[in-house]
Amino acid sequence: MPPGEAAGLVRRTIWLLRVVAAHPEGIGLSDIAREAGIPKATCYRVLTVLERESWLTLDPDTRRYRISLGLLSIVGGLLDSNGAYGHMRTVLRQLAEETKETSGFDVLLPPNVMVVAQVPGPSLIGQTPKPVPRTQPVWATSTGKVLLAALDPEVIRADFAAEFEEKAPERIGGLDAFIGSLEEVRRNGYAYAYDELEVGAASVAALVRVRDATPYAVWIGGPTYRITRERIDLLAASVIEAARRLSELLSVTDLVLPGALPEP
Repeated sequence: MPPGEAAGLVRRTIWLLRVVAAHPEGIGLSDIAREAGIPKATCYRVLTVLERESWLTLDPDTRRYRISLGLLSIVGGLLDSNGAYGHMRTVLRQLAEETKETSGFDVLLPPNVMVVAQVPGPSLIGQTPKPVPRTQPVWATSTGKVLLAALDPEVIRADFAAEFEEKAPERIGGLDAFIGSLEEVRRNGYAYAYDELEVGAASVAALVRVRDATPYAVWIGGPTYRITRERIDLLAASVIEAARRLSELLSVTDLVLPGALPEP
């Protein structure tokens, strides 16, 4: 197989694994092909190999794919508590303890953001947390806003316009209005979402820079009666400090998600 063709196959495999990982409840072939932007026949061939190698499981009744326990065990062994991932979780735990809110770490995966790590705040202890990983819309999340604010407006239009026009609510005022609102995010150094992803929920996020790229964001989230508008600036200072610590950590380690940084 020519090198270029092999590299393309690896990228498609990574994209498919990302899509399946974002749906812990399982996802069917057609939806995988649509979210990955890969022809259905190609998806089927790659997924069949991944299932045969026990990286994915296929429910014979629902025909939904899931990440297998075998793959999770491999990843879990790599992400040991003494490595960079463990240190990242420590920063998130400290942020959750300081702010008394749930903290998390997201990566930009157009046309969405994906929550890849989460530490519950004190009020969530003993409750069932939301699944991780999970995807969320960029326009309704503080992480989506802060990550897009680091991009050129033309890149935003190229990568997010179709999804925005199809799914974003009218109250946002269109893509151009949304892009214009990102100037305030750049000035402040943080973004917040209030009643946007879910009524009664708020979040604050800051950008995590890794070398010359800006692929990640760290956030805290909780109810609007605790994360009030009057407290956002104060909470943002804690989030920005956590982002600085994560930037230093990830800039000197190899903990980089596939596709998150530009190719050399």
